[in-house]
Amino acid sequence: MKTWQFVGLSLVILTGYLMYTPVPEGITQPFMYRSLVAGTRLINLIVKVYDIIWPGYPNDIYLYRAIPKLLASKPPEVVPGSDFRATVTSFDGVTVRLYEPITKRDKLMPGFIYIHGGGYCIMDTEVYDGLTRQFADELDAVVVSIEYRRSPDVIAPVPFEDTLKATKWFIRHAKEYGVDASRIGIGGDSAGGALTALTSQHLHDDKTIPDNKLQVLIYPTVQKLNSWSPSYQKTQHDFGDEGILPRAQVARWISYFILGKSDEDFERKFLENNHTSPEFKKSKKYQSVTDVTFLPDEFKNPHYYSGPSNPEHGDAELWARVEAGIVSSKTSAMNRDDFSSLPEAYIVTCGFDPLRDDGALYAHTLENAGVPVKWVHYEEAFHGIFWVEPFKFELGAKMRKGAYEFIKEKL
Repeated sequence: MKTWQFVGLSLVILTGYLMYTPVPEGITQPFMYRSLVAGTRLINLIVKVYDIIWPGYPNDIYLYRAIPKLLASKPPEVVPGSDFRATVTSFDGVTVRLYEPITKRDKLMPGFIYIHGGGYCIMDTEVYDGLTRQFADELDAVVVSIEYRRSPDVIAPVPFEDTLKATKWFIRHAKEYGVDASRIGIGGDSAGGALTALTSQHLHDDKTIPDNKLQVLIYPTVQKLNSWSPSYQKTQHDFGDEGILPRAQVARWISYFILGKSDEDFERKFLENNHTSPEFKKSKKYQSVTDVTFLPDEFKNPHYYSGPSNPEHGDAELWARVEAGIVSSKTSAMNRDDFSSLPEAYIVTCGFDPLRDDGALYAHTLENAGVPVKWVHYEEAFHGIFWVEPFKFELGAKMRKGAYEFIKEKL
């Protein structure tokens, strides 16, 4: 076989491997989704090679951080067609990307703080620049994108503490940026949705500062106690170990977030839903978080949902190591007891997402506490679709449009 033939055959085999991934019936734009997953499979393949060369090193995190930077140029301050200039600055020691109008306004503007996703571990404000600039233009608002420190470089609750610190600083200095402090919203996706919920709670508890006007939670994670909810089981059924956010990846990133490293024992027990102790599973907190009776019947399809995990199983020794991090009021929104009087919420969930039931749970919890909530569910959508440039998913654009309309109406 000639060299060019060998290279050509190898490329065909590699392409076939990368494009071969489970695509469940009903997911939006399946071929584009398959192409998106092919990119993540290529990164995971490179990670496996790095793991052989440098075992025990968080190669997955650093490659997922580095590769987007290699594929995209550094975002400019000013973009044609946009009326906002982006600058990188610091709010009380926390780096932020700030979007201010090029044409100064005569009156105070609304403000919006965006907190990027990425499992507390990957992505940054530079990767999210296209989205946050779009927020500024669509809302005609000053936008702050927070560059919180990420795991495993730091562990919980540092990402939350950075976010809260920068948010408080902006609210207290809002007028300096031409912003009305009573018209500031906060939002984020995935881990950013989690940090949005936590920040909204802790702002509410600080009586020296006004609450944010609203909270926008895009497929948020709000608890780390139950890894066997109907949506987690649906993800396992639909994707196995593949897809944009497989269960094993959730376990790995939580391990980085709580422990600062990949802990095989924790990750295995998390996937079994045995990372808590049998005794803790008897607690009211665990029962409230794992209750699924409020979910719509179609969310508990017996085709994939086999019921809750065995409450008698667990690992008391492991739980002693991780309990403080997992039940802290600084790591998960559902660890709070009083949800009354929190800011109005806009919550988005997706049908193909292990975190679907987290969003539904938080919407249900807030509603029961008397908080105004608009919960929007997109059955054909998958985790991450809100912003996956350069892929142009029509449903992602529809989700953003819905969020912008809600925010503009409320701010």
